[in-house]
Amino acid sequence: MSLVRIAAALGLVAAVIGAKEYKLGYIDSEQIIARYEAAKDAKKQLDEEIAKFQAQADSLRQEYEQAQDEYKSQELTLSPEGKQAKQAEVDQRKKRYDGFVDQVYREGGKIDQKNQELIAPIVEKINESVSKLAADAGFSLVLDASKAEVVYAEPGMDLTEQVITELNQALEPTGPTTSKKTVYAIAPIWETNDEARQVNIGSQIRQFCYDLIRAQPNVDMVANLDFEKQLTDRGISGRQVGQAEALGVAQTLSADFAIYGDCTKDDRKITFNLSIVDVHLNSLVRTEPGQANRIEDLREQVGKVVQVLLTSVQKP
Repeated sequence: MSLVRIAAALGLVAAVIGAKEYKLGYIDSEQIIARYEAAKDAKKQLDEEIAKFQAQADSLRQEYEQAQDEYKSQELTLSPEGKQAKQAEVDQRKKRYDGFVDQVYREGGKIDQKNQELIAPIVEKINESVSKLAADAGFSLVLDASKAEVVYAEPGMDLTEQVITELNQALEPTGPTTSKKTVYAIAPIWETNDEARQVNIGSQIRQFCYDLIRAQPNVDMVANLDFEKQLTDRGISGRQVGQAEALGVAQTLSADFAIYGDCTKDDRKITFNLSIVDVHLNSLVRTEPGQANRIEDLREQVGKVVQVLLTSVQKP
């Protein structure tokens, strides 16, 4: 709503003040969404979904680029029929990549749909809370300050804090409280050679770690995109994350433990090392090596290493 429209709305109210006294108020919906715990959870879920889509897109792009590179390197030695077949493969992989990107990132695509699925119930809850609070307190009109500038307002007209308090109180457990969840953060896994980078081994290991740890009871996860944003803000994006970097970022993101590591691919064999650090003690807990003789076995082998790391930080 523009400032002109708000002024017009206030003018209509003022026009009938003589007949009835009106009580006006306003909220800042952007601040409410930023501080409403359920909205934070929804954003976290959305970030996780986006990360999965990005990993799929990266994998399809790598397949397309690899096919294109192979065609260019073999072009002079291929027969006309071979060139035609290889070009068809390149075109097919590009079509798959372009189709996936369009399906996910276009307006109305999978990300927009997921955002609507997660955010729409949040907006509905906020509107219900505002309506209830306004009715209980006798407000006749409540405006949204985030959609137009409020130049001046008397004290007591801003209902934002009351709405946030009511929304978050509704989320508080009414029964016995459970123990505090342990928060984990997973750093990007560094790919030490081109062969590992070509097939996104580091991203796969990281996603396996994320999914395996998230499935554990009483655990919460830092979104991978939040970790990457911190690396970018610190000017260390695209570089290997070591113990110091993992601890620094994890501390900023209020994680209890962080995992980082590296990986190498040599033909079909994949070797990797994962380390876990205790953020509160500012120290390395354990480094555990792993190996998969083929990519199909990678998830299982990562699972074994993750289990060792989790066992090493479990308190008796």
